[in-house]
Formats: sequence, structure tokens, C-alpha cells
Amino acid sequence: MNRAAPVLALVVMLASGPVVATELKLAHFMSPQHPMDRGIMGPLAQQVAEETKGALKIKVYPAGELGAGPNQQYRRAVTGVADIAFNLPQYTPAQFRRTVLLHVPGLFAGPEEATRSIWKNIGTLADDFSEVKLLAFWTNNPSVLFTRSTPVRSLADMRGLKIRIPDPVSAELVKAWGGIPVSLPATETYNAMSTGVVDGVMIDPSAVGSYKLHEVTKFVTMNTPGALSTFTLIMNRNAWNGLSADHKALLERLTGASLSVKAAKVFKGAGDKGIETLRSAAVERIMLEPAQVEQFRAAMKEPVAQFLKSEGQKGGFDGQALVKKFAVAN
Repeated sequence: MNRAAPVLALVVMLASGPVVATELKLAHFMSPQHPMDRGIMGPLAQQVAEETKGALKIKVYPAGELGAGPNQQYRRAVTGVADIAFNLPQYTPAQFRRTVLLHVPGLFAGPEEATRSIWKNIGTLADDFSEVKLLAFWTNNPSVLFTRSTPVRSLADMRGLKIRIPDPVSAELVKAWGGIPVSLPATETYNAMSTGVVDGVMIDPSAVGSYKLHEVTKFVTMNTPGALSTFTLIMNRNAWNGLSADHKALLERLTGASLSVKAAKVFKGAGDKGIETLRSAAVERIMLEPAQVEQFRAAMKEPVAQFLKSEGQKGGFDGQALVKKFAVAN
């Protein structure tokens, strides 16, 4: 009997040690109560752990735990500070020249339609994500206009108002309407409104729940031609390449278009809830007359067309044709 064989096997087992689980760090900048944490990122982490029996884990780091500032989310994913990051392309538009053009008002009716259209044409945006692995891409509801003390009932009411804008396209809108665009992350909207840094905020109504805007708002104009914002989960390339084939396949199955549409639905529900909160808080909700809406649209038409042309030329593509392609797909 060869007694050396069992001993050798034991030595090999001890030397190799236990199998170590792979843990991916997912960074975002909102509170753990934000709809995207509770409805998307947390459940994704739980499902990954369950399906791999703990061999692959995603640990969510909310509220800027891996570094403050939403504008740095893209770099955190590229450099590996985070393995996965929740990123808003409009915060770093130079890296996402194609994506930010999708914020043109009227391009999509709502977040689910927009998200499905985007995934039908996702290859068109590939250059924007060349440095990272794209896991999910979705939109929220069209933005509405929250104002602190001045009700906006007509285009003339916009003159001179300092308005927080979410993206470069919205900056062009506000200028065309006679306002002054102020670029701020969503996380700073409450303080900006309460201290008078801005007179108003353009943002999706889900922000009522996320950032308590009903506490610092007196008026909300519901049907100005507002843009949708875009959101992504992006992954560090080395972290992706280091996964096993099985773990890559699992993430591909659990993310992509299916997770993105789910996220769009979560935003839609949060937006509906935000509107109910406004009603309960007795914030005056203003609906522009059709003639007034048309004045807003007429004022923004030429500046937006020039913006699409200019941004496309900077990126080496036809901006107007790109936007039209996504609208057709909707």
C-alpha cells in the first residue's frame, strides 16, 4: 500500500487553502435609501451572492464611501478604485459625447420606452464606453421645473432665473428660455434651493423622495419640455477580465437590457410617488397651456439644433442623425 499518496494529497490541499470568494466593490454617491440602491443595486448584489453561493459577491458602497463627488464616478471605474460604479454620463460629458445628446426633450415619452430604444441601438454608443464594461444603461422620467419663490406660468417668467440643470442640453434650453443655467449634482439641489444659490431646479420628480425637494419648493411647473437623464452601471475592464467565464455569464444574464428596463420602471414609480408627495405637501403644481408649451418649444428649437450639430462635429459624427436614429427606434 502506498501510504505517501494520502499524505501528499493532504499537503496539496493545505497548501492551496480554501477557495476565496471574489468580491466586487460597487460605488455610488446617493444615500442607501435612494430608489436605485434599494430597488436595483442591493437586489443585484443579493442575487449574485445567492446564485453563486457566495463565490462572487458585490458589496455596495453608498453615499460616496469610496470617494466623494458624483463627477468622479467614471474615473473610479476606469482606475479600479471601484470595480463597478453608478455613473451619470452627463456629469462628465467629454467622455460621453454621444450619450449626452440623448437628453434632447421630446425624444422619448418615458423611461421604459427610452431604455428599450437605447438598448436596440446600444452599438451606436459603443465608443462612449470603450474604457469600461457597460453593465446597464437606463433613463429616468422627463424633468420638471421646481421653483423656490417664482411661479413659472409662461416663457416670460423664466427671464433671469438661475436654474440648476442636469446636462449640457438642458443648459442650452435654459439659456434659450431666458434663464441662467447652473450646473450642480443632484445631491446639492436641496441646499442650493434652500440658500438661494438657485431659483429653481430642473430634475426628475423622483428627486422629491430622494432629496426632499418638496420642503424647499413652492411651485412645480409640470410640463415644460424637459429632458430625461441617463444612468449607467459601468465596470472596470481589469475586474471584468479577471472574472471566471461562469461569473461573466452570470453578470451578463443579470444585467444588460433586462436590469436596465427594471431600473427605468423603478424610476417611473419613484417619480409617481414624488408627484403624490408634492400634492400632499400642498406644493402648487402648474400645467402650462398648450400655447405656452409651444412658446418654450419654439424658443429652444434652433439652439438645440445648433448644439447637436456642434457637439457632433467635435466628436466626429452627425449629432442630428444620431438623435433621429434613437427617436425612430422608440
